Amino acid sequence: MSEAANREYIVELVKRAKAAQKEFERTATDQLTIDKVVRAIGKTIYDAREELALEAHLETKYGTPQMKVSKIIATTTSQWNIMRGKKSVGYIKNLRDEPGVKVMAKPMGVVGCVMPSTNPIVTIAANGMMSIKCRNACIIAPHPSAKNVSLKTVNMIRKEIEALGAPADLIQVIDPEHCSIEATDEMLRQCDVNIATGGPGMVKAVYSCGRPGFGVGQGNCQEIICDDYDDLDRMAMLAINNRSYDNGVPCTSEQTMHVPASMEAKFLEAMQKNGAYLVEGDELVDALRKVVFPDGEHINRDVVGRSPQVVGKMIGVDVPAECKTLLCKYTGCAQDDVLSKEILFPFIRYVTYTDFKATVAAAVANLEMEGAGHNSCIWTYDEEKIEYAANLLPVSRFQINQTPFGINNGMPTTTTLGCGSWGNNSISENLEWYHLMNTTRVSVTLPNKRLWKDGDWDRFDECPITED
Repeated sequence: MSEAANREYIVELVKRAKAAQKEFERTATDQLTIDKVVRAIGKTIYDAREELALEAHLETKYGTPQMKVSKIIATTTSQWNIMRGKKSVGYIKNLRDEPGVKVMAKPMGVVGCVMPSTNPIVTIAANGMMSIKCRNACIIAPHPSAKNVSLKTVNMIRKEIEALGAPADLIQVIDPEHCSIEATDEMLRQCDVNIATGGPGMVKAVYSCGRPGFGVGQGNCQEIICDDYDDLDRMAMLAINNRSYDNGVPCTSEQTMHVPASMEAKFLEAMQKNGAYLVEGDELVDALRKVVFPDGEHINRDVVGRSPQVVGKMIGVDVPAECKTLLCKYTGCAQDDVLSKEILFPFIRYVTYTDFKATVAAAVANLEMEGAGHNSCIWTYDEEKIEYAANLLPVSRFQINQTPFGINNGMPTTTTLGCGSWGNNSISENLEWYHLMNTTRVSVTLPNKRLWKDGDWDRFDECPITED
């Protein structure tokens, strides 16, 4: 497809999206009308979860159909529960300390959404629901390896929202004929704001296209176990279930586990009991290293999203069917060992330590090498250790006594994990629907606004906005 043809095609998509967005902004003036359309997006994918999960697996070859069904259930229901009833039209709640200031919600326009190959369905669901919640339109740019299932998913959604009286062109997709890096780049240049949920190349494209954008950073989750944590069986069960989820493709899974040397035997017992297969011996570990990173730097695409049994065969090991993840001990750190990088199949490396501060420093080094701004976790009841690690680790999310994917906390769920300046992102929190709205601040005159005083330079307390 020529550059001119791609541009002409994208121009037409954006033109239709802008028309649909303006119509929806004009007609959807109450929250219930908006939320019904948002619900339709999530519920359509939820109802077709088994069909879409299977097709996504067959087309991309990543993960497992069962886990993709689980992802669809978790994402669509959590996104709906996060958004339903929340004000996104007219005056909304002002969360800042701004006396006399009301906040009015406005759409951003057309949202360009770049999809990953590993999670095509749930990312369409989340991006679509978030965009329409704020009365935007969105255009889906699928990964070429998921272009057919993406088209099917979007067409399902279009049919359902049109039945509600909303413009079908609120959500569109670059079709399989035009699906390409060139078409995606053109979309990024023409949309009002963009979201990239994918690899570093796509994230860089979003931030360099001349439009506002939200991207993600690379994962490389560090998991620190402290010697006061006394439920290794629970930790191992949660860690292995998380690491094996969808054959290890989520970026929120364990990569390096830092284990007290005094607990190594109990740690290994708990991990093997819960489904870890221990890869032992320098020769086998080196074989694994060469299979996963054949050029010593870049991950082998043939291991991404594959089972431990498949990868085991690549290194000459017959991994029992009941095993959920590979496990190996290593002694490297950051650039010293390529195994310190993010690995996208069920595999955990662990390192032992005797000095807590030294292992935190090692975790920091791993993250600064790859994964800065993403997630990490710690297993401990010691508040001082929690604060020490949380203060030093360059991550946007730090979970306590739960896996990096842990959802039993107050953070809203998302498919786009902002990693702040650490990960070359614009936000250091989970991307949510409210990031996709413009706002107008409507202010009145304050009769008692506090004015500057000569003595202010000598004060260090918080300055009040008004005074009696």
